[in-house]
Amino acid sequence: MKTPSRVNILLVDDEESNLLALEAILEDLGQNFVRAHSGTEALRQVLNNDFAVILLDVQMAGMNGIETAAAIRSRERSSKIPIIFLTGVVKSDDMMFQGYSAGAVDYLMKPIRPDVLRAKVEVFVELGLARLRLQEEAEQISQLNAELERKNADLEEKTAELQETVSELESYSYSISHDMRAPLRAMEGYASILLDEASQGLDPEHQSYLRKIAGGARRLDNLIQDILSYSQLSRGELKLMPVDVDRLVNDIVEQYPGMQPPEADIRIEGKLPTILGNEASLTQCLANLLGNAIKFVKPGTTPRIRIRAERKNGHEVLWFQDNGIGIAPQDIDRIFGIFVKIHSPETYMGTGIGLSIVRKAAERMGGQVGVESEVGQGSRFWLRLPAA
Repeated sequence: MKTPSRVNILLVDDEESNLLALEAILEDLGQNFVRAHSGTEALRQVLNNDFAVILLDVQMAGMNGIETAAAIRSRERSSKIPIIFLTGVVKSDDMMFQGYSAGAVDYLMKPIRPDVLRAKVEVFVELGLARLRLQEEAEQISQLNAELERKNADLEEKTAELQETVSELESYSYSISHDMRAPLRAMEGYASILLDEASQGLDPEHQSYLRKIAGGARRLDNLIQDILSYSQLSRGELKLMPVDVDRLVNDIVEQYPGMQPPEADIRIEGKLPTILGNEASLTQCLANLLGNAIKFVKPGTTPRIRIRAERKNGHEVLWFQDNGIGIAPQDIDRIFGIFVKIHSPETYMGTGIGLSIVRKAAERMGGQVGVESEVGQGSRFWLRLPAA
């Protein structure tokens, strides 16, 4: 933005020589000087232009300076312009009262001292320049606000379109994923039936093929189930209510034989709290965290998981400490991404969605999930949720 450098100064006197003298005194200020030879001409000027200050002779033929000042002050456009009276008449109390009543800010006696006049006018020039800067800045801000409003409107429109597209894609993917499960279950079922009822008539190689068909169908079905779970967490409203974590963990362990001795050693240290969450979503979180803790151990190692809780800043933090293989530093931030696998499928089976489900569910419940881990030293996953 270009900084304003000039303002208008109105010089009013019915003597041309006086106007020339005023311009000469003020020339060093480098401003725009406008002359008026009468009160009437001065009024026409203030109707069409803005002025930083008016130098007005009191004694003029026709409309005098007092009358001119009163007329200038009576109009809204010019009512705030500062007026300095110039007079060759000895100032009296009555004259000063009339002048100040008409809107004068100062009186200067003729002959005028150039340094005094220049100093007084310079003050109003600076004020005028500051006002111009403020006006230009206000206009620029107004233009920026208008542009911002336009961009916000465009963004809102594009966001609405994107949300509609995402919703359609989610519905489509949910429908497709759901429909794919039926033929997969049929493939697994028929392959299992052939293995049970017709395996005697098949050589080992063909039996291996059937087991691969059944296993592949089962793995793909598990992947689809995880995708559906992740999709459901992104859809619709998630109702939050008090959930007893202690009861929920015990229920999950009882439902899965692989989480019970001698397959695994899961212990709760102290009583787990009640949190504000969604029981179905929290069940997915806990089941995935416990399932991973059992899965990712060295061959021949009995999984050992310790669960405890602590209160921090109005939240309950659940800790899941295991004796697993641990996570490399470069993989800590990656493991919560969807379809991320840091181990080969031949070593550790999985869909790569489990921890994505945990993170999505935690966020939908107003919480967070994280992990502390070292390779070969096990991991400590934490789940922070609002306290009930």
